[in-house]
Amino acid sequence: MVLNHFIDVSIEILLYFIVSVACLFIGRKVLDWITPYDLSNQNSTEKNLASGITLAGFFIAMAIIVHASVSGVVDYEMFSFIEKDDPSRFTLLSAELITTAVYLFLGIVCLILGRRSLDWITPYDLNKEIQEERNVGVGAIEASIYISIAIIIHGIIV
Repeated sequence: MVLNHFIDVSIEILLYFIVSVACLFIGRKVLDWITPYDLSNQNSTEKNLASGITLAGFFIAMAIIVHASVSGVVDYEMFSFIEKDDPSRFTLLSAELITTAVYLFLGIVCLILGRRSLDWITPYDLNKEIQEERNVGVGAIEASIYISIAIIIHGIIV
C-alpha cells in the first residue's frame, strides 16, 4: 500500500518534471527566436552581463510560471474523457498534465507579448542597448519585466 503510493507519487513527480523541463527548453528556444542577437554567443563568448541578466530574468520568470502551472487549479469539467463517477488516477493525471502544459504555453506567450510591448514603449532599441552597448540597466529592466509578468500570471493561475 505505502509502496504503491510511493511509486505513484514518484511517477507523478517524474512526469511533471519532464513537462516542466520541456517547457523551459521550449521557452529558451522561443527566447532565442524572438531575440535578434545570439544569446548563447553573447553570454558564453562575449561575456555580456546585460544579456546574462536578461536570460536569468527569463529563466526566473519561467520558473515562476512552472510553479503556478503545477500548482494551478484544474477544472476537470472541461475534460470530456473523465468519467464523472470514478475517474482513474491516470485520467486525472492526464488532465492535470494537459492543464499544466497549456498554462506553461500561455505563460510563454505572455512573456513574448511583454517583451514586444517593452520594445514598443521604450524610446530606444533594447536589442542594441543589450547587445552592442552592454547596458546592464536595460538588461535588468528586461529581466524585471519578465519576472513581473510571471508574478502576475502566477497570481491569475493560482
